Amino acid sequence: MFKTFRRMLLALTATAGMTTSLPAAAQDQWPTQPIKLVVPYAAGGTTDLIARRLGERLGRELGQTVLVENRPGASTNVGASFVAGAKPDGHTLLLGSIFQVLNPVFGPDPGFDLFSKLDPVSLVAEMPFVLAANPKATYSNGHELVVAAKAAPKQLSVSHAQLDLSLELLNSKAGMELLLVPYKGGGPATTDAMSGQVNMVYALVPVLLPHIQAGKLKPLAVTSVKRFAGLPNVPTFSESGVGFEMIMWYGVFTPGGTPKPIIERLNRATQKIMTSKEMMDWIRSAGADPASSTPDEFRAQLRKETTYWQGIAKTLPHLVQKQ
Repeated sequence: MFKTFRRMLLALTATAGMTTSLPAAAQDQWPTQPIKLVVPYAAGGTTDLIARRLGERLGRELGQTVLVENRPGASTNVGASFVAGAKPDGHTLLLGSIFQVLNPVFGPDPGFDLFSKLDPVSLVAEMPFVLAANPKATYSNGHELVVAAKAAPKQLSVSHAQLDLSLELLNSKAGMELLLVPYKGGGPATTDAMSGQVNMVYALVPVLLPHIQAGKLKPLAVTSVKRFAGLPNVPTFSESGVGFEMIMWYGVFTPGGTPKPIIERLNRATQKIMTSKEMMDWIRSAGADPASSTPDEFRAQLRKETTYWQGIAKTLPHLVQKQ
């Protein structure tokens, strides 16, 4: 069940022995060369689009070219490990996600410690998942779905692309048994839900929003704490009587040991960009919520989420990949 979500090779081991400090003069002159922004996903997806828009504007703010480099694989571990092992001079960045918290808990093991090998800079965006049904479905919201699913265990199918963990947790929280149908990508998973090959599809809002707006899918509930601005008429799972919340977030990281002055300057530039009207409007049009934070706020969130997911792993041990 969780195998599709976490089936990948073990991560590359982070390179040891890198210099962890720079002369003050070098810190003051940063950036002195093009900056590499690593995206641990394939080109063309939501994360890649956010990275390219962010990179373009970071380049303007910092007066240096920002090059986006896609390094997908191992549930984001390939790209994350590359950055974790890079020289901590502020010229290599990671656009990470919630998987940097999930992978150390559930697998695949990234092969490095998040809190020592990556330094958080700032959040940049957040988005919920949405469960949407074929328009012919008799249920129209999360509550009705749960009632129908409990009456017919494993009879209602939901397609997804490597999101077993999230759906298993939803099943557990709701006390139901949806039949999980894994796909290699969100496109085929969505197409089969629209055609009726499966009853529902579960994906990030940006993936399904155009099809929902076109009336080809019926949204049942979103996983955010409060209703999502892009789907104001769609209830949360909490409103539907299910205590289930899950937010996909994206944020900027540097290699662990990056000098504090560089992290602070990068944070100021990132926050300026993410709080600009232009960027906020673009993020919302893409189906996400703009976000920003201080490095300390981001680190505190990472620790809080790590503790939460470690608790989930204890209650649902079958979701943990055997290392």
